[in-house]
Amino acid sequence: MGAGSATSGAPATRTGSGRARPDEVVGTPDVQTARPGSGGVRVSAGVARPNTAAGSSNTATARPGSGGGRLTSGVARPDAVTGLPNTPTVRSSGRSSAAEAERLSVARAAAVLGEHAGVARVAALLDREVDEIRSVTAELTRAGLIVDGCRPHPDMAAMVLRELPADERRGLHAAAADVLCRDGLPAAAVAAHLIAAGDARGSWAAQVLLEVADHAFEADELDSAGAYLELAYRASRRADERAAIATRLVAVEWRINPSGRTRNFGRLRAALRTGRVPCPELPTTVLRMLWHGHVLHADHALLRLRQEADPATLGDRLEFLGAWLRYTHPVQAQRHPWLPAARAAESAPPERDSPHRQAAALLAGLWEQRAPEETAAAAQRILAQHRLTTETVEVLVAAVDCLLHTDRLDAADAWCQSLLAEATARRAPTWQALFASARAETLLRKGNPVEAAGHALAALNLLPAEQLGVWLGRAVSVLVRALTAQGRHAEAAAQLERPVPRAMFESRFALGYLRARGEHCLATGRIEEAERHFRRCGRLMNEWGLDFAWLAPWRNDLAAVSLAAGQPRPARELATRHLEAIGGAEGHHTGGVSLRLLAVTADPLRRVTLLRRSAALARSGGDELELATVLADLGSAYRALGEVDRARPPLREAARLAEVCGAEPLLARLQVDPGQGARDTVGGTGFEALSPAERRVAELAANGNRNRDIAEHLDITTSTVEQHLTRVYRKLAVARRSELRFALAAHTPGGDRSAVG
Repeated sequence: MGAGSATSGAPATRTGSGRARPDEVVGTPDVQTARPGSGGVRVSAGVARPNTAAGSSNTATARPGSGGGRLTSGVARPDAVTGLPNTPTVRSSGRSSAAEAERLSVARAAAVLGEHAGVARVAALLDREVDEIRSVTAELTRAGLIVDGCRPHPDMAAMVLRELPADERRGLHAAAADVLCRDGLPAAAVAAHLIAAGDARGSWAAQVLLEVADHAFEADELDSAGAYLELAYRASRRADERAAIATRLVAVEWRINPSGRTRNFGRLRAALRTGRVPCPELPTTVLRMLWHGHVLHADHALLRLRQEADPATLGDRLEFLGAWLRYTHPVQAQRHPWLPAARAAESAPPERDSPHRQAAALLAGLWEQRAPEETAAAAQRILAQHRLTTETVEVLVAAVDCLLHTDRLDAADAWCQSLLAEATARRAPTWQALFASARAETLLRKGNPVEAAGHALAALNLLPAEQLGVWLGRAVSVLVRALTAQGRHAEAAAQLERPVPRAMFESRFALGYLRARGEHCLATGRIEEAERHFRRCGRLMNEWGLDFAWLAPWRNDLAAVSLAAGQPRPARELATRHLEAIGGAEGHHTGGVSLRLLAVTADPLRRVTLLRRSAALARSGGDELELATVLADLGSAYRALGEVDRARPPLREAARLAEVCGAEPLLARLQVDPGQGARDTVGGTGFEALSPAERRVAELAANGNRNRDIAEHLDITTSTVEQHLTRVYRKLAVARRSELRFALAAHTPGGDRSAVG
């Protein structure tokens, strides 16, 4: 398109676009009068009128002296769009003028300012006198292109902005942000222009963006919050301020992408190395670093906390951090014994509703062996009083865990469901994964391995495994134990081939993982390997000062290994030591398991007594799978005494419960053919339901082939591959391509090979 200078009077070019351009909308010197009856109005100052043909090809270009840009063609007239009765039309005179450029500049400025447009603000934006702008806006108002003083008509604004070159539009938005900020408008209005400009300079812009980001984050508008913070990070020129913004960026993305490989996480690590992370952010930063096993970075943050933290402001946070590290990262806690176990005398009294202070006291109650009723009540108070937020997620996880440790399984399950629903509604997959894992463990404790495996798989499908960090151990351990209980040993072995972070073995998640490996080995006849894993679990608990039966009953596990090896004496000693550790069989649900193990080593008459007591404890504890196991042993004990009639009821109930639980090894022992209803697998119909074509596609996808490569290999279309994979995902209950190899491993050659060495 040709162009002439707006001030030189060069002739305008013409276009055959058939639509009026912005210079025609705001007017040219060539004016016509509407014919009677046409609905038009006679106007002055060169504004357009409605009876002008929509296909006018007269166009002009102008380079405004202040803020205007080159005019382009192809914009519909407002009256053509909405039929505005007061909007005149114009034909180009073929000659540009300064007045024309001025009108266009004002129209553009008003369009950029939008609802906040005013004569004074337009003048400030264009660096012109107010009286000059007022005369131009009067002309545009008479034309119907500006309403309510200086606000642009929506159709005019949309068309003008469409034709405004991108660079000039961004420049106007940047200038508009400055004008609105100086006028004291709300931060949201200023931030909108900064985002539209795509650039921000100066600390004032960073502060505006940070304020709006906080509101967006509180409203769960994570994308908006991230955009505001990213622009604020680029706007800031101070290293300390950029470090603070980096911590907030990580907090925003952590709810949906807790990866240690993102740009923002790298910024946070760099800020931590240079000592620029704000002190109040250090407790959370420690947890972020330990999530991914960055121990040295966590140490650096903890040392800064020791030197700089003010107990008056961070006392509650430090107290919880110390308790949480002892519970979840005991090695780290041992390296930093200075972390307070109780509030220092000189610090301010805690707020009654401080979630961190309450959670610290709750966890302390576990290793102080407080009454289970007291611990459970404190956990319930925390869950009832505090909402799920970035600051309280670990607090709420600790409260749910305490309900589990005190055998309040129904309450733990109810809270897990509630928190999982909230995390889902707020689109926070990281939180979903945490509470899905917690619910999976709760369901396993209730003797429901089928649903437990389903929720563990859901946790693994919500996020890539590498993003779960050390928390991967919880989901995998529950899944392996649930699959083992169902007799799905090949699938359990496939899950144990999954790589886990080395740092996990310095966290409490190592205990559950080692127990899962041990149970799998024991169920598949590898007794020595099982013993090695259980002993390692017990050794870690002793080294960490966490030898509590509620955390991992490793003595019971070793007793089961001894019985499998035909060694009743060490089994009896280990089970007895476990009972002593919990203060009697009624002290914890694992006491019933100890009684069941002791029964195997007892004489027939005492065996029945112990098993009946164990069955009562299992029934009151709500563990249906353990109850089924005890009842099966009780029925066998009655048979050994020749009391066949007394054996039938417990055996019948054991078979019913085993079928409900999907415990095929127990059903096989009871010589019961499981009904199809008891074989509900995690995720529906399972591998057997895959068609041959779906299996071929699934195997190729599991090996890392792209859809296009699979289509070429099988001589089918890419669309067909996508359809097959959709059905495969549904039938195998996986949501990620990376999970396919674990779902298929049990059914492919070599899939029954154990990964436990």
